[in-house]
Amino acid sequence: MTPMAVISVALSGLIFLMWAVSMFTTLIALRKRTVARTGTDWPGPAAALHEWGIWLRAPEFARDRRQLALMTLAVFALGGLTALNLTTTD
Repeated sequence: MTPMAVISVALSGLIFLMWAVSMFTTLIALRKRTVARTGTDWPGPAAALHEWGIWLRAPEFARDRRQLALMTLAVFALGGLTALNLTTTD
């Protein structure tokens, strides 16, 4: 593996780790909001989907949505570049 490939894989891993932390933080926060809104410990899929709808539309979550979308794009872009880099160097 070339040094550039190693850097590319490491950067992809770091971006993916950041994305995973952000995604799990969002999921945990949405679950807490759903539990608080419904008053049950195990809200169903309909309640979860309702909360996702609020998260997708509410202006107070715009920063979180933008951050998660940009990190998702970065994960895909770096994954593609890494795959391209690994296939062209072999």
